[in-house]
Amino acid sequence: MNYQRQGKKTLATELRHYITIQYLTKLEDGEGGYIESWHSRPKIAAAIYPIRAAQVLEYRSINVEASHIIKIRGKIDLTEVDRIYWDVKEKIFEILTIENIQEQDWVKWITCKERSLSGEESQTTTTMAPTTTPGP
Repeated sequence: MNYQRQGKKTLATELRHYITIQYLTKLEDGEGGYIESWHSRPKIAAAIYPIRAAQVLEYRSINVEASHIIKIRGKIDLTEVDRIYWDVKEKIFEILTIENIQEQDWVKWITCKERSLSGEESQTTTTMAPTTTPGP
């Protein structure tokens, strides 16, 4: 028999994209208000996966409008207030949830929602709104 062995993807081969985690700072504008500004941390390696249709239904059942899952490695400090910028595709991701795999701060799965650079929801995200029939 001829068995062909296919290599299993390791975490190192999955993390082929580079992203930037940005954090929000508020600076006083001198008139009693604040100016919000995003500052970038150094780039890190990440795996970026669009969410499958089955996952969309699963996340919608808990009222999370997710479009991507991003996997990162390392002890990286981030919160749901931060955002992720992928400069190759010029995409911004709003962080919805952060899952710390095995509670060891080594691998994190980040559930995200894609946003446009202007801050609105991106046109590339899919919506699965229920269809309604017109009433009499």
